[in-house]
Amino acid sequence: MGLHLKSQWQRLDARWFQLLFLASFLGLGALARDFALTPAQVLLTLLSALLTQAAWQWGLDLPGQKNWSGYLSALVSSLGISILVRADNAWAHPLLASLAMSSKYLIRSGPSACCSHVLNPANLAAFAAWAWLPGAWLSPGQWGTSSLAALWFMALGGLVTQRISRWDVSLSFLSAWALLLALRLWALDYAWNPGAAMWQQQISNGAVLLFAFFMISDPMTTPQRRSVRIGYALLVALGAFVWQYLLFRPHGLIVVLFLASWLVPLCNRLWPQARFAWQAPASRPA
Repeated sequence: MGLHLKSQWQRLDARWFQLLFLASFLGLGALARDFALTPAQVLLTLLSALLTQAAWQWGLDLPGQKNWSGYLSALVSSLGISILVRADNAWAHPLLASLAMSSKYLIRSGPSACCSHVLNPANLAAFAAWAWLPGAWLSPGQWGTSSLAALWFMALGGLVTQRISRWDVSLSFLSAWALLLALRLWALDYAWNPGAAMWQQQISNGAVLLFAFFMISDPMTTPQRRSVRIGYALLVALGAFVWQYLLFRPHGLIVVLFLASWLVPLCNRLWPQARFAWQAPASRPA
């Protein structure tokens, strides 16, 4: 009995844990933090993502069109969009959800062994909301710096990244980001107090942990070889630091990950390795 339960646990799709975490955190934010987000916006985002996913799966007559696996990705992406994006209208969120899910089928590259979508759907939606869409903006720091929220992020985020074998990306990014922020405060000659408190606020806020555990660690849009993934995470951390603290531009993590994602197909060609599959064997785009 115990071995059977362990086997079932190991076979459980990691996206169920992502959904559990993102849904609970969105609910916590909407109720406790008074997110400027309406239930209608969340519902429309979910429906748009699911309908777009269904349209592509059935329209392309994919082998797994009746399988629920692809819809898990749609739900995860729509919750991520709801957490990050704010808008003063009802149409921005569903439009971004449709764009995000369509990008999985329209923007694909890489060698045959690991051909996949290039852009993380939630990252694309967040970038589009900031760069292109009028009436929409990003709200990455709305959670505050509650230690309980940070621990919740670390616990479930660590569980998900461990199950999808991408803990190396999260750990490498967080280590590099923490070091760069500490060096900045040291270079600016901050005293321990308030320097340490500022560093803790910058490294442990919800947006950074969400990015580390649920965006840059996406197994479909990061390099497949481990050593290359680690270098990729360090590059994103350095690029985001330069964008945000040297060029004084907003949303460094979102912008730099969007730009760096276009390098991943080249990395997979130069250092090939079999593509990750949420469920093996996988015969369809996830």
